[in-house]
Amino acid sequence: MILGFDIGNTHICPIIYDNEGKIIQKFRIPSKTNLTEDTLFATLKTLCDFKKIDLKEINEVVYSSVVPHLNDIFNYLSKKYFNCEPYILNVSNIDDNLISFATATERNLGADRIATILAMKKYIKDRECIILDFGTATTFEVVRNGSYLGGAILPGIDLSINALFQNTAKLPKVTFEKPEAVLGNTTVTQINVGIYYSNIGAIKELINQYKNIYPNSYVVSTGGQGKVITEDLKDYIDEYKPNLCEEGIFEFYLYKKNK
Repeated sequence: MILGFDIGNTHICPIIYDNEGKIIQKFRIPSKTNLTEDTLFATLKTLCDFKKIDLKEINEVVYSSVVPHLNDIFNYLSKKYFNCEPYILNVSNIDDNLISFATATERNLGADRIATILAMKKYIKDRECIILDFGTATTFEVVRNGSYLGGAILPGIDLSINALFQNTAKLPKVTFEKPEAVLGNTTVTQINVGIYYSNIGAIKELINQYKNIYPNSYVVSTGGQGKVITEDLKDYIDEYKPNLCEEGIFEFYLYKKNK
């Protein structure tokens, strides 16, 4: 089995793959700055024991990280508990056979964005693809068969909620829920209405703008809040793929393993 990690700003997602890349199990734990390789392994072992997964069967580790100060912990974990050097997905480990960049495009994509592009190379080869990833930030990637054409970044739902809470004296921190009506009648429902429909509006406009350039493009969404929002964007988004980043991490591992 292969152990993967998607290391994000909010959560760390351990992923257990079989040797063919099928996801056996995945978990979510908070991205804590005081994490060590020992506490990480103890948490992982507890989760895997509960699911009857034997960590002794792990023989390779691969990770994608957008939190650089946590990377050493995963390097130590791989060597100490799995006796291997990890495969590290980042832009410096990407060659043109995996992703090529348009001439005027900055070669500085986050690892999570790279992973979603690698995954979509399996599915869409004959036309442009627009990838929406709903995470701490909502990101757009426009690609054509592994060639990165550009994209956009906007604040994610939870980030927007935290910004309102932290920068206003009286607005509460809310747990996001899809609003039942567009006219909120409490502070909490009004925040949810504003956050939800501002995201919906921004996403529609960006898709429209990209479709003006690439009218035949295929639109796919992924990420934590993606399923909820995709339900209201069926005329704009062709498909929701919940495990796109995880699939891309394995595609990177496979490429590096066989290189």
